[in-house]
Amino acid sequence: MRLGLSALVLLLAACSHTISVDETVEYKCGEQIVLAEYLDDNSVVIKIDGKNTVLTRSETDSGERFDNSASKMTFIKKDNDGIYLSSNGIIYPMCIEVER
Repeated sequence: MRLGLSALVLLLAACSHTISVDETVEYKCGEQIVLAEYLDDNSVVIKIDGKNTVLTRSETDSGERFDNSASKMTFIKKDNDGIYLSSNGIIYPMCIEVER
């Protein structure tokens, strides 16, 4: 019984960290509308045509880069040079933030 209680405490501790959305931004990349949810764990969820893809941040000298090699998606925010998206071989035009 004591072992079961210890396992339960460890399980609850592991589940106590939740990931939250720091910022949500809508972009227009050419004709494609893209929703980006920046998470507090250095990842971003990209929503295109009802599909969600989680991209993880990788280091770059010129801004922020997020990748998901399984879905072949890359999202790049270059310092003073724009925001770019490529997905499954499609390179979209520079993304512009949609102001609402």
